[in-house]
Amino acid sequence: MIYINQKLSIKNEHYKILKKLQKINKPIEARTLSEKLKIPYEKLMSGAIFSLEQVGLAKFQEEEVEVITLTKEAKSYLDSGLPERQIYDVLTQNDRKEVKLLDFSKEIEQELNFSKRLFFVGISKMKKNRWIMSSKAMGYEQIFINNESPEKTEEEQVLDLFKDSNSDSLSEIPKKLQQAVNSIYNRKLVTKDKKILRLVELTPNGKKITEEELQLIDDEIKLISSEMLKDGSWKEKLPNLKNYEVNALGPNIAAGKYHPLTVIINEVREVFHSMGFEEIKGTIVEEAFYNFDCLYQPQDHPAREMHDTFYLKNPAVGKLPKKKVIETIKNTHENGGNTGSTGWGYKWSEEIAKKILLRTHTTATTIRRLSHITKKSKLPMKVFCVDRVFRNESEDRTHLAQFMQIDGIVIGENLSLSDLIGQLVEFYKRMGFEKVVTRPGFFPYTEPSMEVSVYSKKLGAWLEMGGSGIFRPEVTYAWGIRDPVRVLAWGLGLERLAQIKLKLGDIRHLYQSPISWLREASY
Repeated sequence: MIYINQKLSIKNEHYKILKKLQKINKPIEARTLSEKLKIPYEKLMSGAIFSLEQVGLAKFQEEEVEVITLTKEAKSYLDSGLPERQIYDVLTQNDRKEVKLLDFSKEIEQELNFSKRLFFVGISKMKKNRWIMSSKAMGYEQIFINNESPEKTEEEQVLDLFKDSNSDSLSEIPKKLQQAVNSIYNRKLVTKDKKILRLVELTPNGKKITEEELQLIDDEIKLISSEMLKDGSWKEKLPNLKNYEVNALGPNIAAGKYHPLTVIINEVREVFHSMGFEEIKGTIVEEAFYNFDCLYQPQDHPAREMHDTFYLKNPAVGKLPKKKVIETIKNTHENGGNTGSTGWGYKWSEEIAKKILLRTHTTATTIRRLSHITKKSKLPMKVFCVDRVFRNESEDRTHLAQFMQIDGIVIGENLSLSDLIGQLVEFYKRMGFEKVVTRPGFFPYTEPSMEVSVYSKKLGAWLEMGGSGIFRPEVTYAWGIRDPVRVLAWGLGLERLAQIKLKLGDIRHLYQSPISWLREASY
């Protein structure tokens, strides 16, 4: 604060606003104040209100409120009244007491240019308000006046509030009219929006300070120039020097940075690399053979249908591996082959296996890695994949048609469920989750199968992250992988992990990437 002879120094134009606020003597919305003073909103807030706040005479606070705004239809009723009032006025012309409904409908159409729908909406409202009654005693419907001087309804009172305002939006509605607001909202006469409003009010000191206690100045000097320092004029102009607020925040810098999902993907990759895993990649366009058949999923399984899977038209079919592998998979599906299983008991089709699709899981990529295992391969082998998958699903806040999966396998001798638990628990602990639990599950290509969940401190809840298990012999035998060599496998959701870390309630933010969210998201 700047004091001259123990007086607080403010600009003349700001003092006028101070006097206006003293007269109002209650909190007022900043845009309403801007309209009353006929001062641009930005100039008011960054100039007068900011300066008065800096010297302790005023303050403002932000508040989220529900604002209702008139629709185009509602604006047309501001002068003429709601449809029911207009229809009632026509009905009561020339002291008329009753009328045939259908004849009256045509009269209203000609005089008010109302559609039939709008006419019957008005009639319905008039009956509800008990302005009229109806009867079919004469074999046709008639309406009778029931109230010759109806008072304004609550809906009409809400409309009147807009007449008294310079804006077509309102944030302050009397409590007694709240129900009426819901009613006209259902009639699509208003829209509802959440907005941040700034309420301006004076501090106790601002309410009681007088002109005699202030030093009013005309011009405010924002900084002392080198010329002022040279000629010494800064001493005379010191009372007009603008306050310097050392606590004011600087401007937000919209700096370039990695997308939050990219940051999490890189973190996942770093964790797996630190655990001794090798990263692998695969094509997103895949044969059904690798996506389904190699995973011992029957060809009549519902997940293979068009409503769950994206099939390609061009090319529609692909190539299969060596005949020996095809024959092994065929026998496994039909009768279990030499796996000790009874199989699915149907006739396996090579044509179905050749169909081309967008992969539904990255397990197709790890299966292709299994196909390269030979007797000379060095075990144990640990690989992982973080990549896109596609499923024909309706999109909402928790589902996407395209998303990412964290897939991994460990190949080695005498591996057990304990080894699988150890790998997953270690992964999630390195990702920052202290509590990790596993429980039995079911998946067609692993036995035993297991689900994994983590506890999120941010959300205060347990969340399921994915499935895992040990590949069945029906999956591994085709590639020459037999006991004691076993394959631990898992498929985990990346977006679920990202939602927890970024506190996102809507998974679509990760891909639609609203600018406001990107700017706030941490590096």
